Amino acid sequence: MGNPFPKKVLAFHYAWYGTPWGTGPIHEWRGWSSAGYNPEKVINGRRESATPCQPLDGLYDSSSEYTIRRQIYEAKQALIDGFIVSWWGFSDVGANATISKFLEVAPEDFEITLYYETVGFATGEVKEAVKGEDIINKVADDFNRIIENYGKRDRWLKVNNKPVIFVYSRAIGEFWKVFGNVNDAIKAINAVKSKLSHEVFIVGDFGLDPQSAYILADIFDGLHTYNPIGFTTRGIKYSSIYETVSNELHKKGKLWAATVVPGHDNYLVSGTNRLIEPRRDGGYYLDSWDIALSSNPDWVLITSWNEWYENTQIEPSDCYGTTYLYLTRQQVRRFKGL
Repeated sequence: MGNPFPKKVLAFHYAWYGTPWGTGPIHEWRGWSSAGYNPEKVINGRRESATPCQPLDGLYDSSSEYTIRRQIYEAKQALIDGFIVSWWGFSDVGANATISKFLEVAPEDFEITLYYETVGFATGEVKEAVKGEDIINKVADDFNRIIENYGKRDRWLKVNNKPVIFVYSRAIGEFWKVFGNVNDAIKAINAVKSKLSHEVFIVGDFGLDPQSAYILADIFDGLHTYNPIGFTTRGIKYSSIYETVSNELHKKGKLWAATVVPGHDNYLVSGTNRLIEPRRDGGYYLDSWDIALSSNPDWVLITSWNEWYENTQIEPSDCYGTTYLYLTRQQVRRFKGL
């Protein structure tokens, strides 16, 4: 029996950048100005920003059609099949405008989905602060609106005609916090599914915790992790975790999406919580691909296309030029046997 999930490579995409001359709904410095940085300051020909590197094309507006078309063109040069756009709710004006524009202009062979980052309740809230039925209704309403607004569109990522939504560990943790124990949380997730107007293919984030993976493998249609950096910075090998989770999912006929990352350094926005994993001139990225491919993934996810704060971007930059497009293209060809 062949693999039921055609091989895909997707990159996490961030739509929270704005400029005063933006052609989308944001007409001010946003994202680039985080943590008190002021892009109006220009030093040695470079605008000040919250990012260790800057886009080769300059600081941009995420929702600009020019930016979106450029990003699709560059991603396709790297043989990337689509973007997973970070999404913080329907009040997230930039992300919703960007997603809409992607779905409008993307070619047939480029797909879009979103990363459901939060259910809108702080993880630190006590259990009594939010009623279980409230959070069930909130998630179900979000998913139904996502499907109606985006999921039925031709360029939305689908598996067997089911719209795909990725769910981040933060959102899963918020949900878990309200119900307090595994059995009640599982019942609640099933209650959410019963309220959906359309079948949805949900890929959850297990956070590199094998025990969570065993539980979540029975709930979701597939699993992934956002970033393995937290392990490698402590010298912990995660290859066995990838293999274990992959085997568990494939036994259940579910999807395994292995994540690769080029490196990490969030020093401009981290305060005292700096997390650094040197890129080693592309060496870390290639090692990351080796680990991912050894786990027999159905899909490979790249963290990230443009998370500039954390310096995980592969989008062309003033630090690395177009190097990571070439490296990505090389590894995608290897993964797909091209």
